[in-house]
Amino acid sequence: MPSTTIIAQPSVMMPAYNPIKYIIDNTNKNEPGFRYIFSIYPAGSNTLIAQYRVLPVFSTGYGEQDISRLMQSLVTWNFTSGQVNESWYQYKIRLGYEYIDNIDYITTLQDNGGNVRISFTAHGFVAGDQVVIAQTGTGPTNNPALEGLHTVLSATANQFTVNVLFSTIGESTANGNVSYADQRKTQVLDDEIIEDQEVFNGAYSLGIYAQGAFPYIDYYSTLNPSFALTSLTNPNTSSTAASITDNIFYLMCRVYSGVEYTLTYFDMNGTQLGQDAPYNPANGLFNFPIDTATYSITEDFYITIKANDVAGTQFEYYFNYDNRCAINEDILYYLDRMGSWQSFAFQLKTYEKGQISREMYNQHVDGQVTDGQWEYSSDAMGSRTYNTNVSNTLDLNTNWMDQYNANRFQELLTSPQVFYDNGTDTRACTIEATSFENFRQRNKNLIKQSVTIKLALNTPING
Repeated sequence: MPSTTIIAQPSVMMPAYNPIKYIIDNTNKNEPGFRYIFSIYPAGSNTLIAQYRVLPVFSTGYGEQDISRLMQSLVTWNFTSGQVNESWYQYKIRLGYEYIDNIDYITTLQDNGGNVRISFTAHGFVAGDQVVIAQTGTGPTNNPALEGLHTVLSATANQFTVNVLFSTIGESTANGNVSYADQRKTQVLDDEIIEDQEVFNGAYSLGIYAQGAFPYIDYYSTLNPSFALTSLTNPNTSSTAASITDNIFYLMCRVYSGVEYTLTYFDMNGTQLGQDAPYNPANGLFNFPIDTATYSITEDFYITIKANDVAGTQFEYYFNYDNRCAINEDILYYLDRMGSWQSFAFQLKTYEKGQISREMYNQHVDGQVTDGQWEYSSDAMGSRTYNTNVSNTLDLNTNWMDQYNANRFQELLTSPQVFYDNGTDTRACTIEATSFENFRQRNKNLIKQSVTIKLALNTPING
């Protein structure tokens, strides 16, 4: 019977950027040198990828380990539609323990041919072992010769004799502890095993609040999708919908092999506008593309994704088609908190700027001699530039937006992965903002935002 008890464990499916904490207890936690051992393996494999040895927590004696940092290193993102298993990782965890091998003897010490014999059932020591004896009570005072490092002279199954003269024993009833001198340990790595755990490249929170357990059952299913792994909400009206024109959304969903998925577009009256060819993904995560150009959609709409086209097994997301006149058609695509890709159109004026840096040194000027006099030559150069760098930034401006899209905008500002699309090319960029204000319609009826981005690659300059 396992001596390990699982006190707490994360959900079967967890965002990698949330705490992923295991808490366990063990009946051997008071043994000397005790450590809890958490061993992490890929699902279906015995190749160890990480192992943690943890001291018991002082207040409870429990073993606690958060493996979120490890999981974050095992998932990443992919800005594409289709299978995105780079954002997904399955693992198993073995829960074990170790402690220094030792026995606590309580029987009376005996004389065995002039040496001290200690009795203990199934002690494990053999002749020649080096052992350390630590006595309790008055033992160290009355039996000083027995204290410390000794050699086992002989041993049977339930008793062993050490190289201490029995004539030195002043109190034969003193108890004590015996351990190996090399501090060898009893180690159990798989006292309990938790299989088929998985993480994805996401971070779950309740708005600006970090509290709240991840409701995995809303996103994880053995057959049908429930909700997309996205921070988009699931409203039932178009009044709180993400704005879309020619920009694309990639909604990431947990999918399963052997299941056929259909993505269907509907207008706000429930009339079908189009349906993608069935998707037959492999087990893992899949980015479903939401694109108005596919079916020439020019009105508000919503989409459903069904598994095996079973009624009732779907999720719906609403989009507000933005047909306002645009000065520019710039778009920023960004990785949202849960791992999907959302986008924002910047329809007003765009300003392009550049920052230049130069590295220079003052060099010797040879000059020239003319008519017996030294003078500067026409190409003389004292200050010489040897390294020039230019970085480009763009100031983008949104159109007027509602509260829902204003809330989405702050997520764009904090996203670690952003791509800029000017209608011709898509390039990686970074957001320059270091702070933001999330405008609220009760305070400000008309909301629009601006952002400065810096292209991720600098323009090369020759020298």
